[in-house]
Amino acid sequence: MSVQHLSANRSPAPSRQRSLSVLERSIRRDIARHVLAGGLPDLVAELVEAASDDLTSWSPTDIEAQADAELRVVEAVEYGKAVLDAVGLEALARLRSSIESGELARVDDLGAKPPAGWLDADRLTVLEVTTATGLGPQEVHDRLALATDRAEGSAELRRRLRSGTVSLHRARVLHDDVRHLDGLTAVEVIESVLRHKDGAPPSPTLFRQRLTRACLAADHEAALRRRRSRRRRGAFARIDADGLGVLTVTNDADKIVAAMERADALARAARLAGDTRALDVLRADAVTDLLVFGTVPSARTTSAPSAAGAGTRPASDGDAWTALLGRRPAASVSVVVPLPVALGTADVPCEVPGYGWVDAEQARRLLVGPDSRWRIIAVDAATGIATGVSTNAYRPTAAIRAVVEAVDGTCRGPGCTVPAARCDLDHDIPWPHGPTDRTNLTSKHREHHNARTHGHWDARRDEDARVHWRTAAGRRYVTGPKDWLEDLRPTQARPPQRRPELDAPPPF
Repeated sequence: MSVQHLSANRSPAPSRQRSLSVLERSIRRDIARHVLAGGLPDLVAELVEAASDDLTSWSPTDIEAQADAELRVVEAVEYGKAVLDAVGLEALARLRSSIESGELARVDDLGAKPPAGWLDADRLTVLEVTTATGLGPQEVHDRLALATDRAEGSAELRRRLRSGTVSLHRARVLHDDVRHLDGLTAVEVIESVLRHKDGAPPSPTLFRQRLTRACLAADHEAALRRRRSRRRRGAFARIDADGLGVLTVTNDADKIVAAMERADALARAARLAGDTRALDVLRADAVTDLLVFGTVPSARTTSAPSAAGAGTRPASDGDAWTALLGRRPAASVSVVVPLPVALGTADVPCEVPGYGWVDAEQARRLLVGPDSRWRIIAVDAATGIATGVSTNAYRPTAAIRAVVEAVDGTCRGPGCTVPAARCDLDHDIPWPHGPTDRTNLTSKHREHHNARTHGHWDARRDEDARVHWRTAAGRRYVTGPKDWLEDLRPTQARPPQRRPELDAPPPF
């Protein structure tokens, strides 16, 4: 029996779902959780084995038959993933509908226009799902758009996803490009892009080429407008696993090209002046030094030794850059370095809040830099939690903010990693009923702050400074202060793996 046959009639009719009693729903839920917790891997293995064995028996020495059987398993898994993703999209649409119903009722109760910062149903749904699953906000936003769009093209993509003939990734990409086309045109574009070539589905390159060509042919002006509206400009940085910083800048193509041309010219000038490093390295230094130092040194104000070693000669841009490349910036960078690491008695990774981690050696080099400034955070030796001030005003003083940011480390929203320095300080008990001091302030980035302030989510702080959250879907999370000594504690032996409890929420 094939997987396709098993997927037929996989869900009861809506009318039957509505007629189920509370007891029946409870029993169905418990059975489903039991299957997910204990039997799903074995069931999936049996299904894909059945899907791969429906031709004929083969001998263990028949390499071609073995390869064909394993290929069928891969195909069955991809099919199953698409079908499950379709189920997930349907649930996502229903989740948004439920949240929207609750929010509409709350808006009616307000009797007025929602205040600034009010989160709409889309944003609340995205926040709910990202917190529960760890998926990125853009990923969830794209899935939600595909799940709720009523256009004919979107309905066609969902149908193909349910039939297992397109992956969720390709469905999202197609939806983003055809959502602005009229219904029939969108369906025609989808059909032309996904059609098989030589009996095989299109490769990623062919898929993208077909999509670009089909959208331009369908509506050139609409395609241009769509690309303008989708233009996302921004910059972000992170530290990779090798301890190198990675800067990503997205801007208008002409600006990016001009910037790279200038960086390349500066790098080549430095090479002509005698710098033997690779051009890629020189380009990277040129880009970052321009951002940090702001200007290119002028040949009129810089001189360099002549090739003979006597006297001076006018320096070119290349000479000046060669002299400057490698300077350490006087920029403000926060690095969390525990005292044992600073003293060299421990070697654990050190955090650069908001960007990532560096190794102990890099952290010590940063500590002894000529322009480094230290800020000492006293912490409780037992808990690792930062430990100081109060004011009668609504706005916290700089000293209070420094202590709260040290205690929290990051946003206190569940799963959130926004550095505390970029967050709002939220009164756990609203001011003036609650004081403006570290015992009544927690760091929350703007979206989590608004979710709590406007009652979308509930957040309460206990006597141990833990924040207890309850979301619109009834999920509960608890976040605590940052343990600054966590990485210095001996690694605990990993507990033996066990099956999740039946009431544990996915993804377990």
